Amino acid sequence: MEVKIHAERTGEGWSAQVAGPDGFTVTAKRLDQCKELVVEHIKSLAEQKGHPEVCEVVIKVEAELPGIICDLEAAKAKMQQAQKLQEEASSEIRNVVVRMRDEGLTMRDIAVLLGVSPQRVQQLLD
Repeated sequence: MEVKIHAERTGEGWSAQVAGPDGFTVTAKRLDQCKELVVEHIKSLAEQKGHPEVCEVVIKVEAELPGIICDLEAAKAKMQQAQKLQEEASSEIRNVVVRMRDEGLTMRDIAVLLGVSPQRVQQLLD
């Protein structure tokens, strides 16, 4: 079960609201505590309705932090892009090392050309 909460900072910590017909609000000093309280409340509501077995509850947090959330989303997008580029670079360097070996270069020669240790060259080949 996935539940979205809308969280806002308060003077004492956080206030998190769950929308819907059984909507409710919880408050806590930390955001992770709000998530725990929401899960507990959902399980309690399920028990009251005769559904004692609630499967895993996944909380999606939407926070109200003007200016910061946009920067956070931009940073996350850049991190994902960087990870993708790192994976592509790793694949390409492995291909280059294989081609160098196929050309008859020694591990030490490849290591010097790449600026890494011969052990790292071996790792790239494995």
